[in-house]
Amino acid sequence: MPIDLQLPAALSELRPEAVALLAVANECARQSVDPNLLELVQARIDTLIGSGFLSQQILANGAGESTASHNVAVAFAEQFIIDVGGITDTDREALAAHFPGETMREFITALYILECTYRLSLVAQMLLTDGSVPADTIAFRMTTSNSGEQPDIRRSLKDYQDAVVRGTDLDPVTTELVRLRCARTHNCRICQTLRLSDARAAGADDTMTAKVDFYELSDLDELHKIALRITDALITRPETLSLETVDAARANYSPVQLAELCLDITKWSTQKIHVALGTDGADAVPKNEHGMSFFGFDDLGQVTGYSSIPTGKGSP
Repeated sequence: MPIDLQLPAALSELRPEAVALLAVANECARQSVDPNLLELVQARIDTLIGSGFLSQQILANGAGESTASHNVAVAFAEQFIIDVGGITDTDREALAAHFPGETMREFITALYILECTYRLSLVAQMLLTDGSVPADTIAFRMTTSNSGEQPDIRRSLKDYQDAVVRGTDLDPVTTELVRLRCARTHNCRICQTLRLSDARAAGADDTMTAKVDFYELSDLDELHKIALRITDALITRPETLSLETVDAARANYSPVQLAELCLDITKWSTQKIHVALGTDGADAVPKNEHGMSFFGFDDLGQVTGYSSIPTGKGSP
């Protein structure tokens, strides 16, 4: 049964390229997962972080046969959704026994795409549906293609990530604080090691970035706190996004900035795939004496490399 997610029309109008590429990624995710397992995973996502309405739809239409591999995959998905950092080697081994080799990575990638799109639909709907932007929604249907082409799910996700990074409406310091909050919450080792060079040049020094762990009690600017509250809601429990925070966000950020913030959070949170696979180590990147590595992006949204000192656009 196709599942329709409702994204605000404003999100597509403000960031059409990124939303279109996210639709492609969802199509690839759908084609990469067995239909019965797809329904089970979608139902768990909805039950754990949504209203449960989609789950009821799936059950009402009759759930497909659940196999041993489905049960293992759904159990893995539950941990992935709730606390990806809690995934153990035992969990990975159990999943790999049913999804060997590249199929395990494809399943986890598809799981992330489905989950992040659902989270995005909930939070963007709250932030982008007041009187200043169109309140209509667009049906974001994932339908099976009949092209016969093998979906390249990893390429589709990378294309989406690159398009998100090409956004330029948020300042680099806010971007860095949000990125690090995602990294801390998901316990991604390499993402906690990395620092954006342009954010460092704009004032995001070690003292400032350390405050993301206790930002509510810190002296960070209120604008940064608002962005971090939205980040927390999107990556944990979307229903915890309070009306007070929504009102403050609309009063202090433009619609295009809020759209970019939401998309940024989904881009940075792709780190969950590496955490789930256990491939989030930082051994391969050069580091300074404080254990940090700096990086940046080019105009296409692609990483330009890693260095022990800030480099590239905006670096001192």
